[in-house]
Amino acid sequence: MTQLPNFDSLKWLAENEPNELEELQRKLCNEAIEHCPEANKKQLISMQHHLEQQLSRCSNPYHRCYLAMSIMNEKFLALNTIINNPIEFRQNNAEILNLPAKKL
Repeated sequence: MTQLPNFDSLKWLAENEPNELEELQRKLCNEAIEHCPEANKKQLISMQHHLEQQLSRCSNPYHRCYLAMSIMNEKFLALNTIINNPIEFRQNNAEILNLPAKKL
């Protein structure tokens, strides 16, 4: 597994080579996902893709940090609900509506 560089190296990359830092981040995330149980990989890949899409809209590093923290906080709150109120979580079902067929 790739070793995480020290803080000063990461700071230098952020200031001088942001694309290289982004590539390192992607590489470390992919390695972490590869070491997870097979049952969780699809969900983690989906979460990583969602995070990357959201972060690509950010205009500066502070915005990226705030957005990443907000997304992770939402995930922790959802996990908290699942752990503390599993019955309530299982009762949340979407209502499926049948749409009328289109007549051509």
